[in-house]
Amino acid sequence: MNKTLFVIGLCTALLSMPTLLAFPTTQKTSLLYPPLVDNDGTFVGGLGRLYKQNGQWQFEYHSYLAGVYKNGAYKKLYGYVYNLEEQQIGKIGVYLGHKIIYGYVEDMQSHRLPIFGFLFWNNENFAGRIMSTFGPAPHIIGTYTPNT
Repeated sequence: MNKTLFVIGLCTALLSMPTLLAFPTTQKTSLLYPPLVDNDGTFVGGLGRLYKQNGQWQFEYHSYLAGVYKNGAYKKLYGYVYNLEEQQIGKIGVYLGHKIIYGYVEDMQSHRLPIFGFLFWNNENFAGRIMSTFGPAPHIIGTYTPNT
């Protein structure tokens, strides 16, 4: 019984720990130094809410995204976040590895918030959901264009 309680407690502690704290923050990566000069393509899209109304999928935009990406063992994405009046309100930088994204979003005062989520894509579109340790979990949707 004690072993079972210990295992349950340990699992609960590990699951409640923010996954983002497990990564070292002292390592400098190219994700922190924008933008990627030798990018492999560009993307545009939006953050918002995806919902179904009258049998049709609708997307309500809360902000826009635009940026570049670089392919490799995992994709690196860097971009800017704009409000609905198309004024820059922040930056976003993520690593994408097998549909899982990990990175940050930063406002204009350099306040950084870690994000974690998932992203699915086909030949030209992407869609997913971003979670963070604070605030709502917006949907992300858009298109990307590879450099030719």
